[in-house]
Amino acid sequence: MKRNKGHARRQAGFSPILIIVMITVVGVIAFFLGKQLSSPKTQTPSASPTPTPEITSTPTSTSIPNPTKPGWKIYKNEQYGFEFSYPASYKVLTDSENLYGWPKAILLLYKGGQSYDMAVEIWNTEAEYKAKYLDTSTFSVFETKDGKFITLLNANKESQVSEIVATFKFAN
Repeated sequence: MKRNKGHARRQAGFSPILIIVMITVVGVIAFFLGKQLSSPKTQTPSASPTPTPEITSTPTSTSIPNPTKPGWKIYKNEQYGFEFSYPASYKVLTDSENLYGWPKAILLLYKGGQSYDMAVEIWNTEAEYKAKYLDTSTFSVFETKDGKFITLLNANKESQVSEIVATFKFAN
């Protein structure tokens, strides 16, 4: 009979330990889920980037080298009146297939890999892009003469993309 009492005591001591372990596991899972849900989100393309550039008439990309960056090209957009320089290793994507998932984008800059490197988007109001991007460290904003806003999103926070953004300017 003493054996049964000892066995019952061991089982009674095991239950609180099991409850504490389960509460700890649930707490850790809840912490990571909460942290993941509260982190700011940026838009990523819903389709896998398979660049298939298409030639369009409005934007033009020329191979006039930038005097400060040998081997770079200049992208000019006549419609919005801006230009920027970029390394020849990047592709300028303006076709609807690649812009899918980016409703405000007029072009994507792509060097290769799993995501686009820079998105150039046009917004009608400041409130539009501010509602979309909570993390302002990933993009630069330029206001056009007609009051629209151009954002250059450095999606991967790459230093070379920051150099590209630094070359952005309005043409007259």
